[in-house]
Amino acid sequence: MHPDSIHVETREPIRIDVFLVRRLSGVSRARVQRHIAAGNVLVDGQRVRSSHRLLGGEVITLPPLTSRRLSEVAEAVDIPVVYEDDDIVVVNKPAGLVVHPVGGEYRRTVIGALHRRAVARGEDADALGIVHRLDRLTSGLMVLSKRYEARRVMAEAVESRLVHRAYIAIVQGVPAAASGRVDHSIRRDPVRPTRMQAIDAAAAAEIIRQGWPPHVSASGYSDPRRNLRPRRARTYWRVLRRLRGVTVLRCRLETGRTHQIRVHLQAIGLPLLGDPLYGVTSAIERPALHASVLGFIHPASGKPLRFHAPLPDDLRHLIALHNALDAT
Repeated sequence: MHPDSIHVETREPIRIDVFLVRRLSGVSRARVQRHIAAGNVLVDGQRVRSSHRLLGGEVITLPPLTSRRLSEVAEAVDIPVVYEDDDIVVVNKPAGLVVHPVGGEYRRTVIGALHRRAVARGEDADALGIVHRLDRLTSGLMVLSKRYEARRVMAEAVESRLVHRAYIAIVQGVPAAASGRVDHSIRRDPVRPTRMQAIDAAAAAEIIRQGWPPHVSASGYSDPRRNLRPRRARTYWRVLRRLRGVTVLRCRLETGRTHQIRVHLQAIGLPLLGDPLYGVTSAIERPALHASVLGFIHPASGKPLRFHAPLPDDLRHLIALHNALDAT
């Protein structure tokens, strides 16, 4: 794919990132800054920073950047709606679907599909927002807000740990105890930034004592892949069923860190079946993890709500397969 060329015309000096956001429809400033920092944007053939000021007459070369506005790019995706009213919508997310646009995955998303659905029904979709997230490969319940005030209230509930979230996990190994708790802090793996890392209290305290490198890039935007700060995390687990070499667990989150259950279970020697990052290969091609229970107080009415989502077919079949092995 050939890069685009833009001839700069301006009456006064202007930052290159500001210029490109104004010139490119539907492309965010953060996205422009990421491309500049990666060296994908050149001014007269030279790399620059986001703060570089254009004077006019320059030629900018950059990769084709298409609009990612939900109204323009979102595809229709069948997502089961468990509950909906004027303030919130609760869905049972299928495995393999991202919650919001990430990198090259921006057409098939939960937020995009619900935005498209709202617009098709003649509803105002501008306030549609994400309250909490699920990993792309995790299935199950999640709630989104439909009004700004509902989002604020729900965000505070999540931060205050007033949202009840329970998961079904199928792991390799059979723990001796019937239940337990994992208190390891979680941070991004400094060697493999696509992974998270569970560390015990002593290691976390030492990292905090020594400090960690800043996670702001040269172009001035915060890069989460460089944020190595350990964050406290707690997961409760309970055995639901023991099979030959495999256990079905119920896990409850007290905190909600990235990949929390996946990395916590790996840390205690109970890796998820099918997890490509932290687990072991299995008959299933995604982490055997399902958000089965979601409970919270309604942001407007104050009424307690609780929802249950049954195991999807792939996880039921996985349990049946190990049942059959257990019986032999």
